[in-house]
Amino acid sequence: MVRHLKQKDRSTPISAVILAAGLSSRMGDFKPLLPLGKTTIVETAINLFKAHQINDIVVVTGHNYNLLEPIVKKAGALPIFNCEYSSGMLSSIQKGVQNIRPEYSGFFLLPVDIPAIRPSTIKLMIQQFQKTPDKIILPYFDDTPGHPPLIPVGLKTDILNLCDGSTLRDVMLSPENQKIPLKVYDRGILMDADDKQGYEHICQKFNSLNIPDKEECLSIINDILPENDPIRIHLAEVSFAALKIANGLPHQLNTDLVIAAAILHDIKRKEKNHAKAGAKFIRDLGFAEVSAIITQHMDIDIDTASEVNEKEVVYFADKLCNGNGVDLNYHKRFSENLMKFPWAITSISKRYENTKLIQARIEESAGKSVREIISS
Repeated sequence: MVRHLKQKDRSTPISAVILAAGLSSRMGDFKPLLPLGKTTIVETAINLFKAHQINDIVVVTGHNYNLLEPIVKKAGALPIFNCEYSSGMLSSIQKGVQNIRPEYSGFFLLPVDIPAIRPSTIKLMIQQFQKTPDKIILPYFDDTPGHPPLIPVGLKTDILNLCDGSTLRDVMLSPENQKIPLKVYDRGILMDADDKQGYEHICQKFNSLNIPDKEECLSIINDILPENDPIRIHLAEVSFAALKIANGLPHQLNTDLVIAAAILHDIKRKEKNHAKAGAKFIRDLGFAEVSAIITQHMDIDIDTASEVNEKEVVYFADKLCNGNGVDLNYHKRFSENLMKFPWAITSISKRYENTKLIQARIEESAGKSVREIISS
């Protein structure tokens, strides 16, 4: 089915090879068909590429191929059986590479047990590859390379010529083959479901895939803000206060979203219209929900008919923190700002009224004062 698609139906001339031939011996269960979200691991990996109009997807099968191949076909990929799968991964890599479209410019290579990768990571890699189609694109989280590499089709012959005892590293690390390390804020590129604990971590990651975790947030901060920047202190204070408030409410909030938005809300503090600039920066990284909160951390729309939500918690926590810790006397700071910036009286007054309104909503919902919530 996949092979009959026409070139004009594809907007990205890139293929993908998914390696799913292994025995899953350390896991105990057959990894490709383990549940992940609403589908399985192998379907998640296929959908990751299909989301970017990559339809030339080869899934190399081996162990339990009879169980796997119907799922692969239904998901819109091409299963290719590797009868020598027990000899090691190289044979599966070569089998997959052998069956990709030769007219395409490159291919992703992904082990099936590394499925918790963000679509935005694949998008960034494609964008870079389109600029440098003769170079290997390697995603990095901080200083560590991960999966999947995006490999120029020109290296196909080199890979197919590898002999027993060789590995893909012999091609990847060859000084003749230029590589571009691409920084991504995606720990999923390093996470594999090699065993039951790894699988549990993958599931947890996948359930909040659109929200950067704490390590990813800190990676962003370390790249954007100087080490001694006082804004870092403010971000830490706001995240502390926001989490305290979120946990003090009787209804459940998405605390991962609260923490991420609180840590990143002032990421572009030194730029003009920093809320808008920060929201765009975070949205471009693929974190739309976090971006939506950052957009309103200065000027917020409050729905009084609904329960206190994540954006209100972050907005209020921001107003409580002054760089020297949590200070509940925000009234004094607003008064000082009105004296200092009389031309902005309308916007400052509105922010002050919104802050008081959110405090009242929090205290009514929690049945206790903000001071009690913070100090608990």
